[in-house]
Amino acid sequence: MRTQASQNARWRGAVRGRLADRRTLTEWLVTGLILSVVVVWLAMGAGTRRADNWIYDALLNLSPGQSSEQVVVVAIDNRSIQTLGRWPWPRTLHARALDRLTGAGAASIGYDVLFAEPEPGADDAMIDALTRNGRTWLAELLQEPGENGALFGVVEPTPELAAAAAGLGHVDLTPDPDGVVRRLPLFMGAGSETWPHMTARMRAATGGALPAPRPAAGPWLTSLNPTLIRYRGPPGSVRTVSFVDLINGETPAAFLKDKQVLIGMTADGLGDRFATPVSPRGVLRPGVEIQAALLDTLIRGDALRPVPPALLAFLSLIPLWGLMAAFLMLRPAISLAAGVGTLVAVFAVCALAFLFGIWLAPMAAVAGVALAWPLWSWRRLEAASAYMQAEIEAFRADGPWLSDLAGDRGHGDHIDRQAGVLKAALTRLRELSALISDTLRSLPDATLVIDDTGKVLLANARAANLFEQDATLAGSDIDALFARIGAEPLETLLARDGTEREIRTATGEVLKLDEARLDLGRDGQPGGIVRLADVTAIRVAERQREQALQLLSHDMRSPQVSILTLLAEPAPRDAAFDRRIGDYARRTLAMAESYVQLARAESRVLDRRELDLGQSLIEAADGLWPQANARGVTILTPDDEDERLVLGDPVLIGRALVNLIDNALKYGPDGGEVVCTLDTVEVGDRRFHLCVVQDQGPGFPPDQAEQLFEAFHQTAEAKPGVGLGLAFVRIVAERHGGWVKAESPPGEGACFTLALPDAG
Repeated sequence: MRTQASQNARWRGAVRGRLADRRTLTEWLVTGLILSVVVVWLAMGAGTRRADNWIYDALLNLSPGQSSEQVVVVAIDNRSIQTLGRWPWPRTLHARALDRLTGAGAASIGYDVLFAEPEPGADDAMIDALTRNGRTWLAELLQEPGENGALFGVVEPTPELAAAAAGLGHVDLTPDPDGVVRRLPLFMGAGSETWPHMTARMRAATGGALPAPRPAAGPWLTSLNPTLIRYRGPPGSVRTVSFVDLINGETPAAFLKDKQVLIGMTADGLGDRFATPVSPRGVLRPGVEIQAALLDTLIRGDALRPVPPALLAFLSLIPLWGLMAAFLMLRPAISLAAGVGTLVAVFAVCALAFLFGIWLAPMAAVAGVALAWPLWSWRRLEAASAYMQAEIEAFRADGPWLSDLAGDRGHGDHIDRQAGVLKAALTRLRELSALISDTLRSLPDATLVIDDTGKVLLANARAANLFEQDATLAGSDIDALFARIGAEPLETLLARDGTEREIRTATGEVLKLDEARLDLGRDGQPGGIVRLADVTAIRVAERQREQALQLLSHDMRSPQVSILTLLAEPAPRDAAFDRRIGDYARRTLAMAESYVQLARAESRVLDRRELDLGQSLIEAADGLWPQANARGVTILTPDDEDERLVLGDPVLIGRALVNLIDNALKYGPDGGEVVCTLDTVEVGDRRFHLCVVQDQGPGFPPDQAEQLFEAFHQTAEAKPGVGLGLAFVRIVAERHGGWVKAESPPGEGACFTLALPDAG
């Protein structure tokens, strides 16, 4: 079976498989690369910023915390306006506020009010208060565009106030495109100039470390070192005192001592207000509270660190390619679960990174995973449709069974129609398979269908019974099955001709081997059908015919001729004459009886029963006691009480034991002994019981050990008999799954061993 054609067919099948796999891998790789480009573009170009901001806002609201006690806002609120009058106020009021803070021991002060124009008669008081405090930073504002066509402009306090202050800091608020303030730049830069944020200068003045400003991208105004703000609650959650309470001395000094103080607008209609991630819908937060939240974040040092775009793009590709690998290796149902699990994992990693102060924007990865499933499903569906169409066309070309399949017509979409046609084809194939199986089962002989490697594809019940296997033989190796019945490998048997292909099993059955080649598929993969016909009855009949011819032509003819010769002699008939005629007649009857017994042993249906081999041996010895006693021979039998149970025909086994002992009596000397022993041996995984019969006769040449069990064979020391007794023993042993052997150690007579399998 294993021919060059089979190797070529397997090679062609492997090439087609590799091409199909290569197409799948190519589509998989192209799909992954396209999605990778999309993910990188989204991650690098902030294409998912709105969705990422929504996730960021949700996570920030889930972990608000408490505002720092180190930051206090002095609010120019509605009550202060009502009490102190319309805005703007005289700078003497601001001077009083500064003096109150100086007296309370505030650590630093940030004045989020723009003093861009002089106020004669009042600036001196403000300058004196700033000088006395020495830790006050005034606000400056950067505007785009500037005056007279400039790219930007800087609005600063009056030079006198700026000189008296500890320094200046910008207070620009830069909302995200959706109008929500999530981050503020610690520096504004243009060219080689930079303007620190006021809260950054306050933090640096009290010992905080700030990063160095990044270089500006050009001469235009650029936000540098943007910092994500950790808001600690909704608007109004910052520690706040009213401006009017401060200047009236109603605020305890301990509330302000060593605090970072921001003074700014919170009154309605004054100052700027913006939406923040933690603001309720429709509620805006005063700019001074946003500055306070930034200062709180700088003091705590827990600003969220956004992952750089390049690293974010790389990290966003990991879940995409993990899911793509799942598409390639897992079943669709499991890969769908893997997709859902991947999305959950992305959000979980994002939330975990948030807890550790890292902002890992998840939506680029989510978009890649969300797009991967429909895109890959579309490609797989297209491939499945192409495959079904190819199979349908192949079915139509396979012959009359499938050539009349309906085309791509009917109801439903294209896939439904293809599935309908394929279903009809598979239904017909099942019917054809059932027909083949029924045909195989109905065959009278053991029949197997094998592939080019010798593996069994199909087998009928008779084959299973032959090889003594309850389950199906599919997948079994034909040579291993042959070895179970004592046969040579299939290829060795097929190389022979005629009767040399016949198999003789351990139980004596004769099987005729026939084989026919066939193709197992459209790719030309070779296989074969193996038939094992039971010709035991035919071979037994042929052997019996030959034996009968030999018996009639020679063995039975010889004593009859002797009788006729005696009768033709003119001598008187005395007692010796009559005895000789009787001996010849009895010899003829013995031959006939032995022949009948041999024929029965070969063809008789076994009446299998459980019997004790030791008891049967004793019964056989007892039956031959008269002959042994007449010659003074002692038959020794074992006296152990161990049962040696075998499953066999009591009549045939008893007769075989009688033949063995009778043979020992014939060839042993008068007054000698015939020793019968029992034993048990393990052969492989089977257990056998042995009956050993030893005589004290002359023995036989070693080269005749096998011939002794052939019909009509006799040694040179021939004794009265027809040569069928030991042949009978051999046939009984083989039909019961055992064996018989003969040995003749020099000077020790002949030893015959009958082995029968244990009944268990």
